[in-house]
Amino acid sequence: MVDPSICILVLNWNGAEDTIECIQSLKKVTYPKAEMVVIDNGSTDDSVRRIQTQFSDVKIIELESNLFYGGGNNAGLEWAHQHGFDYVIFLNNDTTVEPGFLEPLLAGFDYSQGVGIVAPLMCYSAAPELIWYGGGKINLWTGVVEHQHIRKKVSTLEEKSKTTDYITGCCLMMPTNLASELGGFDLSFQMYGEDVDLSLRTRASGYKLVFVPESKIYHKVSASVGGEFAFSKLKRKLAGLLRIIATHAKWYQWPTIIVSQILLSFNYAFIYFKNKSTSGNSDRAES
Repeated sequence: MVDPSICILVLNWNGAEDTIECIQSLKKVTYPKAEMVVIDNGSTDDSVRRIQTQFSDVKIIELESNLFYGGGNNAGLEWAHQHGFDYVIFLNNDTTVEPGFLEPLLAGFDYSQGVGIVAPLMCYSAAPELIWYGGGKINLWTGVVEHQHIRKKVSTLEEKSKTTDYITGCCLMMPTNLASELGGFDLSFQMYGEDVDLSLRTRASGYKLVFVPESKIYHKVSASVGGEFAFSKLKRKLAGLLRIIATHAKWYQWPTIIVSQILLSFNYAFIYFKNKSTSGNSDRAES
């Protein structure tokens, strides 16, 4: 296939500032046959007008209500499929990309036969030298889903493509037909877990997932452990994890999952209260 077409879907919900910065970076991509599409997930602020004013040439799909991550991206996938794009990229709006990030991703499908999803190296926007996603691990015996190499320096990473257990929904690229055949994202997940579920379903269908470190993007997520272990976020992630386990784990894996998750919960609680205490002491010192 010569210069396949790529549709980059950017999901926005009341986040015009981040989305505009994301589009600005996408405007600099060097691959010639890429089109970006913004899916506005029923924003209640001035997002659509602001984006249209600054980028009159960017297609915006306006949804009437917030369909969450899965529903919004599925609407974009349907549009991309109807318009005949060869590949689709689901990209968080709170990211920026390197101009040449698409070419290595496309080459990732030549890694071996039957590649279904590829993903780039994802670094912290506030600390570009640190890795946020460098591949993913899933263990259905313990219920552990984790990023590899998180908070390690990019310089320590081996720079070659490799297969991986799962790919985060922050940025993933698939053949459009395959994404449609798999039904896109499972709408029973409202936030967290959709990407893990899609990864597992893709693997169950006989496809490989490939991490491509030659491609790089940046994600606006807190590089501190405290920010990533915020209590409200942990609750939402736990709900998604429980649905993943209920959907994909075998009955005989539940005992080890329960023991592992109890032990992990103590660790998460320790980290949460430790960071909460540290934050409180800092606030008192500054008052």
